[in-house]
Parts: sequence; C-alpha cells; structure tokens
Amino acid sequence: MGWIKKLRIRLMEKIRKTNALHYYQSYKENQWKDQKELLKEQDEKVSNLIKHAYAEVPFYKEYMEKHNLPPAHFQTVKDLEKLPIVGKEELKRQKNKVLANNIEDYSPEEKRTGGSTGEPFKYYLPKLSHSLMWANLWRGWNVTGYHPGDKIGVLAGGSLLSGFDVKRRLYYYLNNWIPFSSYNMSEETMDHYVSAMKKKKVKLLYSYSSSAYELANYILKKGYKIQLDGVITTSEVLFPHYREAIEKAFGCEVYDQYGANDGGVTAFECDQHEGLHIGMERCVVEIVDDDGNPVPDGEEGRILLTDLSNYAMPFIRYEVGDYGAITREPCACGRGLIRLTHIKGRQQEFVYSRNNRKVHGGFFSTTFRQYDAVEQFQVKQDQIGEIVIRLRLNDPSFEKQLERLKQTIAKQAELDKVTIELTDQFEKTKGGKHKFVINNVAETNESVVR
Repeated sequence: MGWIKKLRIRLMEKIRKTNALHYYQSYKENQWKDQKELLKEQDEKVSNLIKHAYAEVPFYKEYMEKHNLPPAHFQTVKDLEKLPIVGKEELKRQKNKVLANNIEDYSPEEKRTGGSTGEPFKYYLPKLSHSLMWANLWRGWNVTGYHPGDKIGVLAGGSLLSGFDVKRRLYYYLNNWIPFSSYNMSEETMDHYVSAMKKKKVKLLYSYSSSAYELANYILKKGYKIQLDGVITTSEVLFPHYREAIEKAFGCEVYDQYGANDGGVTAFECDQHEGLHIGMERCVVEIVDDDGNPVPDGEEGRILLTDLSNYAMPFIRYEVGDYGAITREPCACGRGLIRLTHIKGRQQEFVYSRNNRKVHGGFFSTTFRQYDAVEQFQVKQDQIGEIVIRLRLNDPSFEKQLERLKQTIAKQAELDKVTIELTDQFEKTKGGKHKFVINNVAETNESVVR
C-alpha cells in the first residue's frame, strides 16, 4: 500500500505544480539545526527579499527612497524594524503598488482569506510558497507519526474543505483525506462521522479546534469508544478545556498548529507541548507592542509576519491581527526552531467595557471552563459595555446559577449589561468555524479600534 500512497501524492504534486515532498524531506532534517544557524539563514533570506522588494515592488522602493534606506541597510532580521508595519487595509489601499513588477515570473496563484472578520482579502502566492506551506504542514503532522499520503480525517469548513464537487473529491482522494464538514454538527451528523471514522479506520484527525471539541463532547456524552493516534487542531485558539475533552474522547494527545498562509507562517506543537515551533525557513515572526516597538521574548504583543518566500506580493512586517509571544529558549525536543509560547486570538476576539477597555475573549473561556455544565459558549457585542452570551448546557440545574454568573461577569469585565441565552445554535463563520466572540463594535466604531 505504501507505493499507492506515494503515487497519489506525486500525482497531486504534479496537478498543483508544487514540489512539497522535496522540501518536506529537507525540513525534517533542518528542524534539528542549531538555532544560530537557522537565524543566519534567515538573515540571508531577509537581505535577498529586501533587494528584490526595492528593485521590483513600487511600494517598498518609494518608501525606502523616501527614508534613505538602500538595500545595503538590510543585512539581518532586526533590520526589518526599519520598514513600516502593514495590514490588510494598507495592502488593499496600495493594490498594484505591492505587487512585484515581475510577478508573472513566480507563477502566482490568487488566494483569498476567509473573510471571517469582514471583507475577504485577495492576495497572490507563488508556487514556491505553496510548496513550502505543505512541507511545513506535513512536518508538523509528522510529530504524530504521519507521513505524506497517510490517511487522515479532516473536520473543517471552507478554509480547509472548500467543497464536495468532483474536482474537490479527487483532491481529497489523492491526499488520502477523509473529509467531514464542520458546517453541520447535528447529533445525527456527528453520529455518522464517528461511524465513518471507525469504518475507514481513521487514526489521525486534523480539525478546527472548536469542531474537534464539539465532536469530542458528543462522543463522551454517548459513551462511544474511539482510539486515534493523534488529533491536530488548527485555525482557532485551543483552550485548555478543549484539549482535555478531545484527549479524553479520542484517547490520544492533541497537537496544536497555527498558520497564516498570507503571512507565510506555519507553527506546530511537538510532543513537549511547550509552545509551537515556527517554520523559520519561510517566515520571520516579530512581536511588537501597541506602538509598534519590539517587546522582549516571553512578553505578549501583536504578531508581525514576513514571508521570506513570496516574491510575487511580498508580505513584510504584515500584521495578521493575532496576539502572542515567542521564546528562543531551547526546547527539550531538541529542535532549533523558535517557538510561539501561545496565541491569544484576533483583535475582534475582544469585547469592550463601558470605558472602552479591551476585555479579551480568553476572560470568558477562563470563566466558563470552571463549570462542567457549560459545553459551548459564544459572546456577541453590538454596543459598548453590553454583551449577549449564548450557552449550551449539559445540566439543566445549572440554570439556577445564571443570574449570579451574569452579575459576576458584569462586575469583573466592567459591563453595563449582560444577557444570557440558552441555545444549541451558534453563529459560524463562512468557513464553518465557531467564532467564540462576535464583536460588531470593532467593525463599526473606528474610534474604539484605534
């Protein structure tokens, strides 16, 4: 069966014109290099990227000339601090100025972010970046024992499973994916998923964090027995109570991953579970404070990404919207890759108190994980100082505590009004993800965002 799996993957590579297998083999060895060597390689890639941006990308050429910053001034990763921070809105405004004059040399492919926080963002990715993305993903999955072509269940929505037409089904077949849509997580559907996983002998699951958690709760509720070799979570914050339920339901360890393909980052958790190793071959990660200044290792701040491989539409010091922290301390696993110590979610995963103070969604996850009766929650804000909390309970007797819970949350988060609704229905993004905070204030009140 091994040669069939290899044949499938090689055919997939040929169809999408990637060379991910080559880079995967290289990356598996590369991760064990000394961190100093990996950083030196990054310095060289930064220097080459900036030379290209100056020569071929109008936005960067104009900025560097205006501020007297010739390419020779960029020799190390730290030199990136001389360039501006850019986000989706800035890139949209600049449009053609951020595209390389020789963009067609890199066989670019148009991509779009999911648009879960507003209007979808269109960008261009060269085939090299696409290859490196898959190489990094597979390297992360390899921690579970996975090898390219192995069977893997995929429980997700549009960002990973973009349809079930003939073309997409062929794609899943060649990758040896068993697809499970996250859009419909009814009990009947989840019962079918469990049966299918057993029948098809799925041993690995790649899933949105909230979807794996939802399926895990159903399995535990029904008392089903299912044993996997590993669950890989992605696309959403993996809360401690998510991890606990998933590991209990599937009888295996959970390995979290973080990725932002527009910014070039893929990071994965190893068996030490002490942060996520960054794919340094493709991406530089910076952490800055609200004023754009670098923060010390271990201190939380805004995540900036520089894709070292995207010469078609360079993403340099790109603010993806997430918060986190990094460490350069050695990991017990022996990998030299720098780690993200944690990811704290996006700007829209805050609500605002009566005084416009940001209250991160993590406050609510910490609050609700104290109560076994709360299976799922979602917080929605339409007005500053007011929120609606949707809860799914597995114990009706907990309803007696809701009034006290409302008062506690209102006091601690400095909110004028807290409403709790009991429901089994939660809003999901267009990509089928569970959005645990829906902040309509952040999208409409510009003064609050700033």
